[in-house]
Amino acid sequence: MNSNNTRVAGAVFAGLMLAGLARAEVGDYGQGRDEAGYATSTLDARVSRLEKRLSGQPLAEMSREIERLRDDIKALRGSIEEVRNGLDKVRRQEKEHYAQLEKRYAELESKQALIAPPPPVMPVTGAPGLPGAPVPGADPNAPPVNGMPPAAAPIDPVTGLPLAQVTPANPPAAATPAAGVAPTPGPEAAFTPPPPPDPKARQRDYEQAFATLKASKYTDAIAEFQTFVAKYPTGEFSDSAHYWLGEAHYVNRDFAAAREAFKRMVAEFPQSGKVPDAQLKLGFIEYENADYAKARSLLNDLIKRHPESSAAKMAEKRLERMKQENH
Repeated sequence: MNSNNTRVAGAVFAGLMLAGLARAEVGDYGQGRDEAGYATSTLDARVSRLEKRLSGQPLAEMSREIERLRDDIKALRGSIEEVRNGLDKVRRQEKEHYAQLEKRYAELESKQALIAPPPPVMPVTGAPGLPGAPVPGADPNAPPVNGMPPAAAPIDPVTGLPLAQVTPANPPAAATPAAGVAPTPGPEAAFTPPPPPDPKARQRDYEQAFATLKASKYTDAIAEFQTFVAKYPTGEFSDSAHYWLGEAHYVNRDFAAAREAFKRMVAEFPQSGKVPDAQLKLGFIEYENADYAKARSLLNDLIKRHPESSAAKMAEKRLERMKQENH
C-alpha cells in the first residue's frame, strides 16, 4: 500500500516538473526569444536608444536652426520685394516725366508751325536824309538835279545839299554844331539790339542736356544745364532746365547745390508745372539732412498748395514714412 502511494506521488511530482518546464520554455519563446534562442529584447532596446538619440537635443537644435533660416529667407524676400517696388515706382515716375516732356515738345512744334515769320521792316519815306525825302529850304520850282527834282534828290548828310552839288572843288565843310546844341550822333552810334535766340537752337541745346541726364552722366548734365540757363535765363525750357539741374545735383548728393537750383526755379518760374516737383525735392533734401521739422513743414505746405498733384501724393507717403520712423 505504501509502495503504491510512493509510486503515485513520484509520478505526480514528475508530471508537475514536466509541466513547469514546458510552461517556462513556452514563456521564454513568448516573452522575447526567437527560434535560435536569442533574446529579441536586445534589438528593441537598441532601436529604442536610437530613437531617443534622434529625438534628443541635437535634432531639436537642427530643427530650430532650420526655422530661423526660414524666417531669414522670408525677411529677405520681403526686403527684395520692397526694393523691387521702389524701383518700379521710380521707373514709372521717370516715364511720366518723359511723357510730359514729349507732350510739351509736340505742343511747341505745333505752335511754331502756326507762327508766321515777322514782316520785313521797310524804310520810312519822307524822313530827312533818305531818298525821296524833301530837302529843307529846297525850291520846288528849281530845275532837276541829275534828272531828279530837288525834293527827291539824294542829299549830303553834312551840308544838307544835293549830292550832285558837292564836288571836289566844293567839298563839304565840317559840320559845326551851334553854340549850346549837342552834336547829333551818327548812324554808327545808334544802339542795335541783339537778335532774339533761335528757338530751334534753344530746343536743340535743351534736348542735348536732357539726353546727357538720361544717360546717367550727371556731372556732364550739370555742366550742360548750367550753360543752358546762363544762355537762356528766360523763355521756353528755362524752368525745366533749372529743375533738372537740381535733380542732377540731388542724384550726386550735392544737396546744397540742389536746394539752390530748386529754390531759384520756384522763385523765377512760379507758374511752371514743375513747381510742385521742385517743392517736393526741397522737402526730401531736408529729410536727407535730418532736419525733419523743416521737411515736414515743406511737405505739408506742398500738399496744401497743390493737393491734386502727383507730388502731393508722394509728399503724403513720405510724411507717413516719417511717422513710422518716429521723426
